Amino acid sequence: MASNEGVRRGTRIPCEISITLTSLDPAHLFSEPCLIILVNPLGCAARFGRPLEVGSAVRLDGLPAGTNVTARVVNCISMGEWEKLWLLGLALDESANVWGIQSPPEDWTL
Repeated sequence: MASNEGVRRGTRIPCEISITLTSLDPAHLFSEPCLIILVNPLGCAARFGRPLEVGSAVRLDGLPAGTNVTARVVNCISMGEWEKLWLLGLALDESANVWGIQSPPEDWTL
């Protein structure tokens, strides 16, 4: 039986969506600007001005559809010693096209 581990589900689409990323952890509260640069129905990649712990719960506010969604940090990579930016991998708690993509690829069907 073949394993689906490591198989990406949903074509990734490059974009530039400005949102506000808000912490859901009462011990580490913040609400700061964030730029989403790659999306699919399961999550996104985003540029952010600080590192976040993998597993952190966050809310994405100000999405194109006028909705807010929750997600978990699944990856956090420094974009370089001098950049002061981090690339976050965010997994949506509920898969959906929350990005305002009008004609999503066929593999976005959930």
